[in-house]
Amino acid sequence: MTDPLYDEPRYLTELPEDLKLKRAEAARRRRLRRRLALGALLAVAGAVVAVGVTSLGGGNDSTTASTEAQQSQTGGSSQQATTTYPADWKPHPGPVPILEYHAIQPPVSGAEFPEDFVPQADFQRQMQWLKDKGYEAVTLTQVETAWYEHGELPSKPIVITFDDGYLSQYVAAFPELQHLGWKGVLNLVVQGSDLPEADVKKMLDAGWELGSHSTTHPDLTTLDPAELEREVAGSREILKRRFGVPVENFSYPSGLYDDTVISAAHRAGYVGAQAEVFGSATAAHPYILNRIEIELDDGLSGFAEKLRSAESGSTTAPTTTTTTYAPTTYPTTTYSTTSPTTTTTAPPTTTTRPTTKPGAGGTKPGAGGR
Repeated sequence: MTDPLYDEPRYLTELPEDLKLKRAEAARRRRLRRRLALGALLAVAGAVVAVGVTSLGGGNDSTTASTEAQQSQTGGSSQQATTTYPADWKPHPGPVPILEYHAIQPPVSGAEFPEDFVPQADFQRQMQWLKDKGYEAVTLTQVETAWYEHGELPSKPIVITFDDGYLSQYVAAFPELQHLGWKGVLNLVVQGSDLPEADVKKMLDAGWELGSHSTTHPDLTTLDPAELEREVAGSREILKRRFGVPVENFSYPSGLYDDTVISAAHRAGYVGAQAEVFGSATAAHPYILNRIEIELDDGLSGFAEKLRSAESGSTTAPTTTTTTYAPTTYPTTTYSTTSPTTTTTAPPTTTTRPTTKPGAGGTKPGAGGR
């Protein structure tokens, strides 16, 4: 295979055939294990009922009550295993747009990547525009369940992801999504985030999904095998233990990857991995999930243009005219959060990027991001 890091962007949406086959086989094994587990559960329940009837007789009231309780518990387990979807949700095997954000605040003085900052007021207008246009935010796991496990999605699903772990993601983005009744995806670095664990837990308690963004945010394509495993598989295990939730998706730091990195994500057990290749994500490429990066100069018009372009099938982001940021032109809206000590009308101004982006300011062709 040619080099996926520096080839034309269209190559970046290809997936090695062996990974497709392995993924299909893994899905088949999961379905088989579920059937076997359910069969074992029903067999045990039946045995308990049979023993009770044989030893005590069918006319005993206590035996009848015990039998009914066993049947109720068995039925309850079956019901819990079945996901109930809203009435207007339907099967959705097609593409889904995934938005990518970093800091939700004005750029801080001396920021190395000021384009990574989206003012809170812009973010609020972008989210309200989505709501007005009929979009509904879902988690990436919900999308993957629809793609691979016969799940369902709303008519216009969209995934809203936040990379790195900036404090402003909790202070500004979290209350806005709460206001709309939506959930986001937090792609967290293990080391270097300025987002307190207590705030992460509040986001997860509200239904947000936790993804890994590596341990230290390096260029994964430059690491030896042991280092790569620590960054990809190791970060997943640390986050699972730290927060007690599943970590099913990965986000490549700075959008940089190659065949070896893709294989590492697959071996680590991730269901999918997010890139920074422009476009909508598709089920055919689970380890190169396209995203739409939202940046400082997009505003509302650039945001809408990017989304329309991605949904039309374009693999090239529209050009946004660079403007000078004027912080006084952005009013903010106050939303209450669950923590009175962090409720604010404006994001903090001390946030810095968790780690320095590899290289001297270069970006991956076709990806355009961090």
